Amino acid sequence: MTYDKCVFTGYKLTEDQLRPPTGLFLEYENDFVGKVKITFSVYQDLEKMEDVRYIIAGLCKHRTLENQEPILIDTEFIKKGYLLLKLPVNFEEKCKSFLMTLYNMGGKENHKFNMKSFEDFALAYASPEEFTRIIDKLESDYLISIDDKPSPAGRNEFYFGLKLTSYGKEEIEKDLPKIPLYGLISQNITTGNLEIDDQINHARGLFFSDNPTIEKMRSACETLSYVLEPLRKELAKYFVQKDVNVFFQIVNKFDIRHNNTYTIQLVNEEQLEWVFYTLLNTINTYTKLKQNYINQN
Repeated sequence: MTYDKCVFTGYKLTEDQLRPPTGLFLEYENDFVGKVKITFSVYQDLEKMEDVRYIIAGLCKHRTLENQEPILIDTEFIKKGYLLLKLPVNFEEKCKSFLMTLYNMGGKENHKFNMKSFEDFALAYASPEEFTRIIDKLESDYLISIDDKPSPAGRNEFYFGLKLTSYGKEEIEKDLPKIPLYGLISQNITTGNLEIDDQINHARGLFFSDNPTIEKMRSACETLSYVLEPLRKELAKYFVQKDVNVFFQIVNKFDIRHNNTYTIQLVNEEQLEWVFYTLLNTINTYTKLKQNYINQN
């Protein structure tokens, strides 16, 4: 069997798209699905798994757009690994995910897109046919508008001047943090340890700088997570142990420190805001409860 076609599209790969094969997997990159890293055995199986195939195509596309390395698509991954990533699997989830993708790609600034069902399907974790249904659904719900839909070329549908409507933006923004915990920005947080206080202030300086990049925001979250980790036992004195355990499970589920394959990747400002304020507010609440305990005793 030859391995010279994209497993997701069936299109022949050119020499410049293929990497020299090493080990037991194939690596390539194209415009449709981005970077792909797949074992030869799964390459054969995935062609018969249509639903899973297009979800994984979406994963490859989004990781490439986010400048992340491709995940190795092997037998374990297609059986259960991809499920741990909480990817959109049903139609409604794909609709909402695609709407968020448009928003993050410039839709919130009224950017217009020209799209084709057989080229942009992976943005919605969908097959080209399902991609068309997603577009139709979002348009009928007035969440997107389209300037022109020329006649299809074969099975390829065209969408020119596609943009989010005000309703589409509202649909996304209603799930985003509305009112950040502004008090945490300015109030003094004192733990009694000058070194830890410096770390907290450093993290706040990164996060609330005049030009906060994604990397600065991520670094701020990482710094606060390192502040909290040694306090795990201490936190149990002022919070319920079960709540402390759940809190650290949530923190570790996000890709802050561990960089595991199946953690949730922090790539959007909204995700980082949620994590940062959660960490900072936990530290702030802990220091206040500790001080109250000291004052009462």
